[in-house]
Amino acid sequence: MDSKYSYILSLFIHCVLYFGYFLIGMAPNTSFEQIRLELSKGQIPNVYFSLPKNSGEGLDSSTSSGLAGTPEAEIERFKNEIHYPAGALEQRLESDCSWELEIGANGQGRNIRTIKPCRYQVFETHFKKAVSSWKFQLPEGKVIIIPISFRVESDD
Repeated sequence: MDSKYSYILSLFIHCVLYFGYFLIGMAPNTSFEQIRLELSKGQIPNVYFSLPKNSGEGLDSSTSSGLAGTPEAEIERFKNEIHYPAGALEQRLESDCSWELEIGANGQGRNIRTIKPCRYQVFETHFKKAVSSWKFQLPEGKVIIIPISFRVESDD
């Protein structure tokens, strides 16, 4: 694809996102958690956009500090620290998975139950290893669901 068409495609995507933001902002009582735009051709990776529920308002620093210790904040904190398995990266494996777990004593995850199985066992093994060494900042007995998308992002 030459640069002229790349610029036109980029301009189109930006316009769609810009006008979509205002249309979503003007819709009453509408909340979107995630907008997913997938561009696939050859080796071009998928593009994902995540937007806050608050109609584009976002969270300021004083509000986000109040989320510490909430299930949502703990899930995001864990997801940001889990690493992509090296063996899966070499093979460019991808999968969407989801697990339910109960918070045990000292913030340890226990009673792990697979809700949405991974396509490849390497992700399941990696998740269980990561959760066994993680300490959640949630009360004992709390049950949470952790969805994780193992995706390869490249700059190719």
